[in-house]
Amino acid sequence: MNGIRIVLLGVGILILIINLFINSGNLFKIVSYCFQTNSINQYWTLFFKSSVSGRAVISSILGFILALLIFIAITPFVLIRKSINGKKTSSILEEGLLFQYQDLNLENKDLHYTSNINQVTGLQLENIKATGKIRIDALILISEVDKLCKTHNKEFKYSVMEKIILNDKKEALAPIILNLDGKKMPTYFIFNETHKSQFSKIRNTLYNNGYKNCIYFSTIRM
Repeated sequence: MNGIRIVLLGVGILILIINLFINSGNLFKIVSYCFQTNSINQYWTLFFKSSVSGRAVISSILGFILALLIFIAITPFVLIRKSINGKKTSSILEEGLLFQYQDLNLENKDLHYTSNINQVTGLQLENIKATGKIRIDALILISEVDKLCKTHNKEFKYSVMEKIILNDKKEALAPIILNLDGKKMPTYFIFNETHKSQFSKIRNTLYNNGYKNCIYFSTIRM
């Protein structure tokens, strides 16, 4: 009998160890996700989807206990990271180092962009219709600039979402950089007053960092 008890105890311990490893693997992925997103909102949803099963009651109970302990442990760190990164993001947006765009439905509003590209480059680019969808508008813009550059025998290159390293080691993310005859010009779309304020600030910053001209395409009065 003692031998049977020892075997059963050994099997029970082995099962616990296996369950611990399985739950630990799932929880590690969930914890990593929480730190990547700086949020614990999806913690329990992800846990119940990946680690709870009606066929493995004991394993689920052990997993829940472990998940609860880990949740209590990581919550302060995730909230602190969220607070710190939130302040950094706010500062980055305020300085115009990053523009945030949301898809807008402007196709039926017959809106056209106003721009300073004529003054900056001499290219007579007019009547660019605004769809409000940044990817579509960027493609239309690049296509039209390319046609004009070929007509005027200008060398044209471009890049999208390019990081610009500033003198103070900060990074500015330009939606588009138009490169005409080797001259790089960060280019921004402006849909609201926030974008307008951001452009004013980033234009001055980039000027002091060697980019003498910035281009805007705006749906509001500049």
